[in-house]
Amino acid sequence: MKKNANILEYVEKYKYKYGISYAVDGGKLVNTLSVLSYIVWIYTVFMTALFLISTGLMLSVGKADFNYIANSFITICIGTGVMIVGAVLYLCKQKVIGAAATVVAQPAIVMAYFHITRNSAGMLNLSFYWRHAVPAAILLCLALSILIVLIRANVKTNKLYNMVVDGLYKQYGKKDGETLTEEQWDEFLSNYNPYKQIT
Repeated sequence: MKKNANILEYVEKYKYKYGISYAVDGGKLVNTLSVLSYIVWIYTVFMTALFLISTGLMLSVGKADFNYIANSFITICIGTGVMIVGAVLYLCKQKVIGAAATVVAQPAIVMAYFHITRNSAGMLNLSFYWRHAVPAAILLCLALSILIVLIRANVKTNKLYNMVVDGLYKQYGKKDGETLTEEQWDEFLSNYNPYKQIT
């Protein structure tokens, strides 16, 4: 159900009046986590781009067996695509979906790199850690933190919003003994001003 903008504004005033504070979208914590995420995201995508280009060149000259790397290669391509879509959604104010996309994509991408970055002895190359594993772990932690903060803020705001609307409905939900219609109630909420007497 869509929230009334006027009541949402009142909820913000209510929070300020009663000293209710928590991390929210646009706050210092989320902004800091976002900037750090952007930096690590750029590094991660750059490393993936280098991998895809180098692998493409090796395949073109016959120095790599595509059958051996096919599943991992496709997983990395899809995972990177999901990361890019997630970043676009995040920048378009769909931050929960954007952060969730990163959380889903990173483990799959790292596992794909894990399978194809081993040397002939079956040991992982050191480059796997600084190119892929460590940045992915950092990005995953940052995205999870953002996701938790945003979901928590949404839950708390919804709780306050519903509390305010329920309180107003108990007080103003009837007029002349008749329950207000949905249209009348929406109009009331849109025009509600706690500093004016409502008759």
